[in-house]
Amino acid sequence: MASPTSKQLAGRQRRSLRAIRERLLNMAEAWDGVDQFNMGELSDLADHAERVSAQMMADDIGGQP
Repeated sequence: MASPTSKQLAGRQRRSLRAIRERLLNMAEAWDGVDQFNMGELSDLADHAERVSAQMMADDIGGQP
């Protein structure tokens, strides 16, 4: 079986990162009113996952390997 192209790999990983982001936001929501530190850390992780996903898309659109 052939290895996925970089475009296919980036697409799969972007979808995975977006799913992870949603899970992290749900986890953060569970901490609302209980522990603001944990809520903030999980929200920050979710934001970082979104930034990485967006960068993969920008690299893909820009033709970066």
